[in-house]
Amino acid sequence: MPASYSLFELNEYIRRVLALNFTEPIWVSCEIAQVKEVRGNVYLDLVHHDEKTQDITAQISANIWFKSLLFLKNKLGDLLPSLLKEGTHVLIKVQVEFNERYGLKLIVEDLDPAFTIGQMEMNRQKIIQKLSDEGLIDINKSRKLPTVISRIAVISSAGAAGYVDLENHLATNSYGYAFDISLFQVALQGQNTERDVCNAFDLIQQRHGLYDCVLIIRGGGSKLDLSGFDSYNIGSKISQCLLPVITGIGHDVDNTVADICAYRFLKTPTAVADYIVEHNFIFETRVMEVTYWIVQMCRQILQNNDLQLNQMIQMLKLLPSDILKRNTTTIGYLNQNIFFSVKNIIKHHKEKLSYADNNITILNPKNILKRGYSIVRQDGNIIKKSSDLDYNLMLGIEFFDKEIKINIR
Repeated sequence: MPASYSLFELNEYIRRVLALNFTEPIWVSCEIAQVKEVRGNVYLDLVHHDEKTQDITAQISANIWFKSLLFLKNKLGDLLPSLLKEGTHVLIKVQVEFNERYGLKLIVEDLDPAFTIGQMEMNRQKIIQKLSDEGLIDINKSRKLPTVISRIAVISSAGAAGYVDLENHLATNSYGYAFDISLFQVALQGQNTERDVCNAFDLIQQRHGLYDCVLIIRGGGSKLDLSGFDSYNIGSKISQCLLPVITGIGHDVDNTVADICAYRFLKTPTAVADYIVEHNFIFETRVMEVTYWIVQMCRQILQNNDLQLNQMIQMLKLLPSDILKRNTTTIGYLNQNIFFSVKNIIKHHKEKLSYADNNITILNPKNILKRGYSIVRQDGNIIKKSSDLDYNLMLGIEFFDKEIKINIR
């Protein structure tokens, strides 16, 4: 029978080997795949991905015991929740432990935030470069805001402090401008941020004619909290949105990928509200200036016309006799012209009537018969040529003084 070990002996041997080789804590870089907090302790699943295929090539469990968790909270403060979330790359100081029953486990003692932030910055720069190479960085910046902004699509969370600030600031603006706000609810941090924001842009794109612009609003946070907006897909959606996109995600120093691709980025939601109100106020000011100019021009025209009218009244007062004299002379001249014109017209028509009367007298058949002519009739019809004669009928010849009937052969 070959030599053998019990399972306990094997695991005990592995524990001793690991204890001899890992006498001190070591720093390990990895990605957090899962996080769970139970009774003051945090349990992690850690993984390593192949850079090319993104397949998981290593995986292990890790614990942060209550005492270490308290130390990290005191050290990192509000930054800790942003570091201990799924998908974050971290550099952790761990003690390698092996238990004969529960197996290999890493006990987390410390965490280096600079590593995570550095990894995020490297990833951010790669995304920015890719968007720049594809010509997407400046597309949304070329969009045009309408003259007046009133219909606003907001990508945010109803419970976010930034959204509440924006809504209140717009509703209570000192100029009394009214705004129609449509909220597209999204997760503002965590693994679902990219998916939710991209879906919101797809919906807005389908009904872009209903809105004047798009706002991305968040109520501030650490650099890690804003990491969800350092996304290629979000940057691409912003760039290709048909409406101008304005971001106000609550940071003072660094710009996210979303900010860089947007039409305009501002530090806070309140600053975004001020920008929109100021945009509308500029238009109202221009309208008021044009209105004032029109009123002044109308007043000037009325003043000029009033001056001309007064001048004409004065002229009428000073020159009435000359005007009446000229008009009297003109009327007399017109009367003479009318008299002579009517006289000439009557004379002309009398001559035409006399000429017509002479023609009628000359052409009278009786007068023609007096001059030696006669009219030949047969059966009541005037005979104009010999071929019209009927030799079987009597022929009537009308002279000046009488008519005779004769037979023809």
